[in-house]
Amino acid sequence: MLLCFWVACLVGGLAAALAVPPWGVPVVAVMALATAAISVARARQAMATGAALLAVGVVLGNWSLRLAAQPELLTPYVESREPLDLTAEVIRGPDVSVAGAGHVLLALRRIGGQPAHGTVSLSVAKGVPAVAPGDVVTARAHMHSAAGLANPGLPDGRLAARARGLDAFAGAGEWADLTIVTRGHWWGPRRLAFRLRQEMARMIDARVEGASRPLLHGLILGERAGIGRAAEDGFRAAGATHILSVSGLHLATVAAMLYFVLRRLVWLFPRLALRHNPGALAAGLAIPGVLFYALLTGEAVATLRSAIMAVVGFAAVAARRPFSFAASAAIAAATLLAGSPFLLLDVSFQLSFVSVIALALFGRALIASPPRGPAPPWRRALRWLLGGLAASTAAALVTGPLVAHHFGEVTPAAPIGNLVLVPLVELWVVPLGLVGAVVALVSPVLGAVPLLLAAWGAQVALWVAEVFRTAAPVVLVASPGPATTFVLVTASAALLAAVGAVPGRRRPWLITTAICLALAGGAMAFEQWRRFTRETLEVTFLDVGQGDAAVIEGPRGFTALIDGGGTYDGAFDPGERVVEPFLRSRGIRTLDLVALSHPHPDHLNGLLRIMERFPVRQLWTSGDDGRNPMYTKLLALARAGEVATPTPGLLARNAMELRALGPWLGDRIGPPPGVSVNDASLVVRLSYAGRSLLFSGDLELDGEAELVARGGTGLPVRSDVLKVPHHGSRTSSTSGLLEAVGPSLAVISLGRQNRFGFPRPEVLERYGERHIRVLRTDLDGAVTVRIEKNGAIEATCVRPCR
Repeated sequence: MLLCFWVACLVGGLAAALAVPPWGVPVVAVMALATAAISVARARQAMATGAALLAVGVVLGNWSLRLAAQPELLTPYVESREPLDLTAEVIRGPDVSVAGAGHVLLALRRIGGQPAHGTVSLSVAKGVPAVAPGDVVTARAHMHSAAGLANPGLPDGRLAARARGLDAFAGAGEWADLTIVTRGHWWGPRRLAFRLRQEMARMIDARVEGASRPLLHGLILGERAGIGRAAEDGFRAAGATHILSVSGLHLATVAAMLYFVLRRLVWLFPRLALRHNPGALAAGLAIPGVLFYALLTGEAVATLRSAIMAVVGFAAVAARRPFSFAASAAIAAATLLAGSPFLLLDVSFQLSFVSVIALALFGRALIASPPRGPAPPWRRALRWLLGGLAASTAAALVTGPLVAHHFGEVTPAAPIGNLVLVPLVELWVVPLGLVGAVVALVSPVLGAVPLLLAAWGAQVALWVAEVFRTAAPVVLVASPGPATTFVLVTASAALLAAVGAVPGRRRPWLITTAICLALAGGAMAFEQWRRFTRETLEVTFLDVGQGDAAVIEGPRGFTALIDGGGTYDGAFDPGERVVEPFLRSRGIRTLDLVALSHPHPDHLNGLLRIMERFPVRQLWTSGDDGRNPMYTKLLALARAGEVATPTPGLLARNAMELRALGPWLGDRIGPPPGVSVNDASLVVRLSYAGRSLLFSGDLELDGEAELVARGGTGLPVRSDVLKVPHHGSRTSSTSGLLEAVGPSLAVISLGRQNRFGFPRPEVLERYGERHIRVLRTDLDGAVTVRIEKNGAIEATCVRPCR
């Protein structure tokens, strides 16, 4: 247990460095070192070592943050707007995304003929590159920074990229843009695993049809792209999304199956079995197989965790030493974090380790001891059923706060869902599917039987998931903060410890549970009280890439959303990945108003997720459908949710006003005939405490001229803050608009190094000539404008405001 304690201290130090403010890092380090010195003086060596490791974790985490904040190795190239000629070696892939694009992980060798080093994720928009790990390729591609999106309360995209070991992203038009210079050696482990995965996928495709095919791809090979939305929702309602791709439990199942098969094979050779311990020999032979399966399935974090634990366990068996589950988990955590301390922020890392620790510490304690003597079959079956329910309940209780924190939802049916789906998948679908796909490589006829049985099991799993999707609730909640989440996890662990403890030792655990629940409940209640009693206005222009999304948090809990971002190809949903997590992190459960400026995908598509998962009181649109079918879906969601869709006008709440300023169709808001979709943008002006913000959509020359003309007739146009029209395009931000609005601050919402070249230099010059401060979400991250009750106004950025 000492090893576990020491690794926990190291992890605690890393967490402190990543979570506390910069000024708190040296304080924590000094306190840890002081504790270590006191422990040494009192001859408590274990405590001293733990305190020292805590200090090491703090220093290591802070050092990693400093490295991540330094200029990137590839900065001169990622700032280029021109495509670059890359020469690189394929590390992993190609993989297929949900949108059908191909992704390849590359180790750079040269850029434009100059030596270069770094790891790049290359996305190919059309088709899947016909390359394999080990190939050296050339590609003409645009490079982008790995900075990622930056929004308050959400994971830092830069650190997420660093956790994956990425230095930059790149994009190419089609797979024909890649040229193979040299083929890799056939004996490379990753290349062998990739080729085997391709052949196994071909065997599955040849024998399995329908919805079972993509599910088998996900369960056996880790290829999750083809699994439908309905299936994902069903597994989510059952709290079992972790089994949709190759999880740690999958690898554990495969490792156990491999071990028993190898041990049985050893027994077939009596001389070998007499000279060597069959279990030890089988364990030693299973280690390469486990590592190869981790390569075969894509090297996900949960899979690597399980692989390391399996290797430690097999090594213990081979050396005839007792196996320690806790020690193996500690070694796995230390190994993964040694590769990247930022993995501590990864949701897969957190859920994987927390669930396995919950099962190890509390799963057994919740299972009643077996009765002495023989028991009837029904009693053994009942005990197995109750044991499985206890284990899944333990895992669900401890991981529940983490799921709420990261995804803003709670799945009460998770214990039952895991009890039904996990055995079905792990004991039926995965073993039969894996055996069938491998055997089919040698004999398609023999492999067809287990593959068809696995497909039947997959169909049963999909049916069960559909039952949960329609019958089991998914409770949407406000996401607790990191500290509150930690307290809730502690409360769950203490409750399970109390249930598993002997009667005389339950009281301390129950007291701990009560204290933690009181602290967490008080913190969440205080946040809601503060939100509904404050007298300030905050507008956050979210960083959603190339698109618009702004959240208004008004006095006394008023909330509104103007646009939701979106992409044209659907490869990334800002509504799911940015807007919803931000709203839930702020404790927002309902929206008083959702306003759509115009129906282009980069403004509309992200709103669909919000309309599906949030109660909304009103929806404002200009009435222009823009020939976008998603607009019809938006209105259908509004009708299904009984959302009012009045003609935009004036909305006044708590000394705050939201007023629609255009477009005008006669004497009401509506799209005039012959006007472009951009110029028919719904323009909204927000006023509070004598200050105002103007949301201009994607207005261009004609739309801006109409707005200025209306301002001349008395319509209030002048504003302190201007959301820059059309992301800073050449055909927007005319001198007439800037003179009419007269802002002191302008905010441009756009994607980093977008393909349109926004913002245009001449547009920035017009703002500069008028001494208007310009903030940009691509460079500054999300921008928050705060207006106090007395009219004081300030702007802050996730990244330091320029």
